[in-house]
Amino acid sequence: MLRDTERYDASITAGTVDLRAEYELLTGPGAGEPDGQGIIDGPRVRLPIGSLSPTAASGSMRLTFALPQRGDAVNNPAALWLATDCPVPQSTAVAESIHVVVSYADCHSGSRLQRVTAGSLREVAEDLRGGFRVDGDPSTAGDDCLVDTVCLLIEYELDGYIGTETVALPLWFAALQCRNASPQNPFAGVDSDPCPTADPCPCCNTLGKLEFEDDTQSGLSESFATPGVYAFNNGDPDYGLEIYDTTDKDGGSETVGIAFRLVSFTGGNAPPICTVAVKGGRGYEQYDRTDGLSADTLSLPGSDTNGIVYAPEGTAISHVTVCVCTADSKADCEGCTDPSHSNTVVSGWNGNGNGAPGAARGDR
Repeated sequence: MLRDTERYDASITAGTVDLRAEYELLTGPGAGEPDGQGIIDGPRVRLPIGSLSPTAASGSMRLTFALPQRGDAVNNPAALWLATDCPVPQSTAVAESIHVVVSYADCHSGSRLQRVTAGSLREVAEDLRGGFRVDGDPSTAGDDCLVDTVCLLIEYELDGYIGTETVALPLWFAALQCRNASPQNPFAGVDSDPCPTADPCPCCNTLGKLEFEDDTQSGLSESFATPGVYAFNNGDPDYGLEIYDTTDKDGGSETVGIAFRLVSFTGGNAPPICTVAVKGGRGYEQYDRTDGLSADTLSLPGSDTNGIVYAPEGTAISHVTVCVCTADSKADCEGCTDPSHSNTVVSGWNGNGNGAPGAARGDR
């Protein structure tokens, strides 16, 4: 692992290379502000990913590396390298929820060219951890030395995250002259073990409850729903359900099952589902997942092949409670409860969903 005392502080000028590095925040937090562009002082690049939030969930930065010619001095061609370390702190849900794309870019228009790598923040950190040779001329085959200017575009987006964690990505660059020698990777030999992953669902928290009642929302009536988008009656007003399939009984007068996906009314993606409780009659049917992968009931353990989750057999749906994965610690996790009765626990929850998929529960 690279530490502050082990940075390649001299590498950006090694062998009479005079490298100029600049940054510009094109979109997202910091873009258009006085410090949204400038010269990078030292070998570390700082991405503003810590400023991402549900209301400012994405951004992009262009990095420009150039070999300026100063007077009569000859500036040698340079081999340029980029390297990362594991996100700091390690093993966070937010590092799994930030999607990053690193590409070459047109230095004039800023448009994206060839992709370098993409994935979660952790995956990109792993991919670049041992050092990546930046092609000085990406328009030609092979890795060329930098003789003029090359640009990289880094795009980042917070995707379906609920929590208060912060994270940073250590990112460095280094340039070595390549006029008389075959350039060697200055980051070779650093710790390249995989970055530890986070628990995909450290906390299963209530998001909201949708009541199937008359005079609430168009498309809903007593124990009946038609496909459509509905806001939660209780819970977080920023989210709701898009019901895309239903199963009815008694000639279509009562709904016994629904397939749905979570939707965000403020933009961005909804968090992944950990538990769905479908109330009908005096009991409820509970569906759990622990992989933290989907905001849709399709493939939810216990649902049918169309993603439909059902009330207890023979009953119509009275309400649906949805709980989602969040990054809260065990101590701060309130658990999966009925949001209209905050002390009513939906299941014997253990922090990441543990009910038997599709198992009918008794009275509440």
